Amino acid sequence: MRYKSNTMRAGAPEDFWKNYRAHLKVPQELKTWILDQYYDQETLCVYCDASLKEDNSGMGIACSYVIHGTIIVKQQYIQSSYKEELSSWYAEIKAIIFALNFFERHKAGAAKITIYTDLIDIEKLLCEEPFFRKNVHLKEVREELKQVYKLKKSVYGDNLQVLYLPPDKRKFNPFHRSLIMPLGR
Repeated sequence: MRYKSNTMRAGAPEDFWKNYRAHLKVPQELKTWILDQYYDQETLCVYCDASLKEDNSGMGIACSYVIHGTIIVKQQYIQSSYKEELSSWYAEIKAIIFALNFFERHKAGAAKITIYTDLIDIEKLLCEEPFFRKNVHLKEVREELKQVYKLKKSVYGDNLQVLYLPPDKRKFNPFHRSLIMPLGR
């Protein structure tokens, strides 16, 4: 009797860094971390980021969804309806909301979801302590973030995390770099 193996033969691991100049050394620890995410079948990793137009009248928000050796990048452009200029905080929070609203379309059976942001204060933004005392628009977008997060957390519990992505994990990170969007005037 012959049995089919569940093991797939894999070639060499993906080399996301082959186009970097030889003098730029990507730390092996970062490469391992990235490749573990890329091939992970249990966890959907979502990288979110935002960029503002030069005149701060609009923003681009984007997410990279990484699972099963696949990277899907989704972007959205948002024109400001406010008379004041947008802040980078506002744009970054909108990117996290975008990630929370759409990760289910890309989770491909993953049991865990980890969303990465470069907002260092993400834990404070998601809790109940006061933040943004003066800016009404930032208060509003923070409340929107907390509501969406609370709703998704009620479904996924501890299997959903929104984490800060420190600079050493951003540099040379192909999933975070895929989010760079040029915005014109």
